[in-house]
Amino acid sequence: MPARATKSDSVRPSLSDVTFKALPLSASSYRRQKSALLGEVIDRVRCEFVEMRGFSPTVEQAARLFQINRDDCTLILKGLVDEGFLKQTPDGRFRLPSQQ
Repeated sequence: MPARATKSDSVRPSLSDVTFKALPLSASSYRRQKSALLGEVIDRVRCEFVEMRGFSPTVEQAARLFQINRDDCTLILKGLVDEGFLKQTPDGRFRLPSQQ
């Protein structure tokens, strides 16, 4: 009958025993792809505001129109406000600065 191994008999590998491999290119390019998609969405948001003069949506309305979630839409719109492309009205709508 074989003897059972006890905890003291088992050897745990140390960090020096682990061989590290570089990530495949597809895994490292994920962030670049996500960043490129975000840039495309931001460009689309800019174009919609320029093409639709008088357009002043709330975050919820813009999120539905651009088909993105509310949190991402908020970040995008606030970023465009920070760079001066849009302004936010006291009632929470976003519009081009030249509109009254």
